[in-house]
Parts: sequence; structure tokens; C-alpha cells
Amino acid sequence: MSNIEYLTKTQIVLLTLFVSFVASMATGIVVVTLMQQSPEPVTQTLTKVVERTIEKITSSPSGSLSTPAPIKDEDLMVAAIDRNIKSTVAFKVASTEGDSRSAGVGTIVTADGLVITDTGNFGQGILTTTIGGIQYALQVVSNDKSNTLGLGRLVPTGTATTTVTTFTPVAFGNADALKLGQTAIVIGGWDAHTILSGFINNLQTHIVTDKDKKTETKVLDDIGVSVHPSAVSSGAPIINLNGEVIGFLSINENAGTQSGIPVSEARRILDLALKPAPAPTKVAQ
Repeated sequence: MSNIEYLTKTQIVLLTLFVSFVASMATGIVVVTLMQQSPEPVTQTLTKVVERTIEKITSSPSGSLSTPAPIKDEDLMVAAIDRNIKSTVAFKVASTEGDSRSAGVGTIVTADGLVITDTGNFGQGILTTTIGGIQYALQVVSNDKSNTLGLGRLVPTGTATTTVTTFTPVAFGNADALKLGQTAIVIGGWDAHTILSGFINNLQTHIVTDKDKKTETKVLDDIGVSVHPSAVSSGAPIINLNGEVIGFLSINENAGTQSGIPVSEARRILDLALKPAPAPTKVAQ
């Protein structure tokens, strides 16, 4: 019977470490001996490989492997604004004195110039805006009083009536996935280039019950945001950090109210407007 059987666990660990140390030393001696005896071209090649390996490991300032820099909320906000600011337009309307005044904000939602805005803006008169030096009038497409939002089409005026322009539409997001505290960006103001940044501070919902299917569905009614612009921003888009429009502001200064209309209403109005007209019914002869 060998004496190793009487070793304790601590002694076995120490013996293992000692054997590993001796093996490492022996390996080092063998490698150095072989390097000294090997031809010069082989030695130069191995030296270059080691140097390049060290350079890659120490290439970052901290001496560790470099990792991608984290994306900051500020960078996301800048990208979201840049993605939407060209699609946000400021409306003006002629006043009784002959000059023009601000009359709300609209958001371009299709490449051929369909625009979502607050229906309250329609009642101020003929809404006009200037894009790329060309003046457009907003032709009403949908102004259903049961909706807070309305739909119009940008039509060039004056000598530019034959102009064909391809607009940049926004992308719609999913308002039902919103959470309290998320960042909310509003692009509005008298020039539709004023940026307001806040957060979602309220989500008003109601429950719809289907008795036949025995299901309950939560429906979003209003998006509360922490910023409160003036009425010239009525119709302005509410944007998330992904650059998606998730709602629109409806502002009534006379009543002192502000609502955030979910994008689902805009999507429904737009789908209805783009729905192909039914084919005419043939009359039997």
C-alpha cells in the first residue's frame, strides 16, 4: 500500500499544484531550448506572432478588449427627432386683418401627402403650409365629429398646382405597449420645429367586455404627457425613442384641456380613407 493513500485533501491539492508547477517549468525549459536550437527564420516568425497577439490585446486604451459603447437616450432622441421633423408641418390661416396666424400642426402619414391633424384646426379656415418653397393648402379628407383627429391632403396652390412631390411619411408605433415614465417627444410650435421632451405620466384606459367570447380587452383612451405646449401645437405628434409616432396632441386652450390621442385612431381613419371604393353594382337589363 502506497503512502499517498494517507494524504489529506489539503496535501493532495498542494501536491497537484507542485506537480503542475514542475511541469510548467519543464515545458518552459524545453521551449527555450528548442527556440535556441531552431533556425533563425522560424524564430522570427514565432516572435512576430507573439508581438501581434500582444498588440491586439492591448489595442484599447484600458488595456482590455474593446467593447461597443452603449447607446445613450440622448442619441436615441436626436435620431427620433431627425426621423420625424421633416414630416411635421406648421399650418397658418389668413386672419381678418389680411395677415396670417398659426393654426396648429400636422403630421405627414403617406408619401402622396395625406396629413393627420386635430379636427379643431379645420374650423379655423383654409389651412396652408410651405414645404421646400412651395405653398400647399390642406384639402379636408375626413372630418368626422366623432373623432378627435382628422385627415387632409396637401394640395399645391397658385402656379405650383402641377407640382408632384413625394413626401416623407412618419412610422406609427404601438401605443398599447406604452409604460408610465417612458420618454415622450413632441414636435410642434409655430414653426413645427420646436422640440419638447418629457415623459408619459398618465395612461387612461377602459375595459371592453365580449360576453359571447367571455373576454375582456383593455383599450387606451388618452396618453398623458408631462409637457404642455400652447394651442399652436395642437395636432403635434407624440414620438417615442424608437422614432415612432404613438399619439397626437389635441389642445383646447379655452377649455384648458390637453389630450394625447392614441395613434390607433389615426391608423383607423387612414385605413378607412385608403380603402378601395366598392365596385358599382350592375343593373339587370
